[in-house]
Amino acid sequence: MDRNIGFSKESPGIHSTRLGGSDMDLSIKSLGSDSDLGSQLEGDITVQGLPNVQSDGPEGDFNTLDEPILNTITRDVKAVAQKLLGALLPNSKNVLMKEWDLWGPLFLCTYIGLVLQNMGDDSNGYQFTELFVLVWIGYAVITYNFVFCSTATISTFQCVCVLGYSLGPLAIAVTLLQLMHMFNVINGTFFLRFIFICAAAAWSSFASTKIFGATVPEEKKIVLLSPVVVLYTLVALLILYHSGPSHHTPVTPTNMNSTN
Repeated sequence: MDRNIGFSKESPGIHSTRLGGSDMDLSIKSLGSDSDLGSQLEGDITVQGLPNVQSDGPEGDFNTLDEPILNTITRDVKAVAQKLLGALLPNSKNVLMKEWDLWGPLFLCTYIGLVLQNMGDDSNGYQFTELFVLVWIGYAVITYNFVFCSTATISTFQCVCVLGYSLGPLAIAVTLLQLMHMFNVINGTFFLRFIFICAAAAWSSFASTKIFGATVPEEKKIVLLSPVVVLYTLVALLILYHSGPSHHTPVTPTNMNSTN
C-alpha cells in the first residue's frame, strides 16, 4: 500500500515527498503565475542570461569549483548589478523575487554607513552603527510582518533581498552628498540636500512597494506596505541629519594657547 506524505498540488514552491514500495520521489513545483512569485523559496546569486555561465556534468549542473576565481567574481558582480537595476526600474516580474541573494543588501547598507561615517565630524562617530541598526531592525520588523503576520506569498530572504536592493536610490543620493562635501559646496545647501533625499526616499519606497505589490492581497496593501515607506523615510532623515556642514574645529597650537 502506498503512503503519500507532503502537500497538495495547489501549494507551489513546496517540497513534496512521496514514499512508495521501493522508491522515493522528491519534486519541486515551479512558478505558474505572477501571484506565485513569492513561492520560490530557493535563491541564487546568479542570474539567467549572464555571460560566462556554463553547464558542466551530464545533467547540466553548474559547478564553480573548476572555473577561475576572476570569472566567478565577475559573474557575481554582474548579477548584483542586474538585480540593482531591477530595484531601480521595478516591475511585477522582478528578478529579485526569482533569484534573491543577500550580498547586495549587505553591500548597500555597508556603503551608505561608511559614507555617512566619512561625512561626520570625526572618525569616532556613530553614524555607521546608527544606520546599520536602523536598517536591519527595520528589515526584521517588516519581514516578520510580511511572512508571519499576513497572507503574503513571500519568503523571509526574498523580503530582505527586495528591501536591501531598494536602498539603491538612497545610495546614489548619499554619493552625491559626499561629492558635495569633497568639493566644499555643502554650506547653505540644505534645500538642495533635502530635495535629493526626498527624491531618493520616494524612489526607494516606490521600487519596494511595486515589487511587493504582487505578493500581498489587494485589501491589505496599505497596512503591509506602510512600514516599508516609514523605514526608507527614517533612513533618509538620518542621512539628511548627518550630511550637513561639519562644525568640527581642528585642534591647533593657536587654539590651545587661546584656551589656556
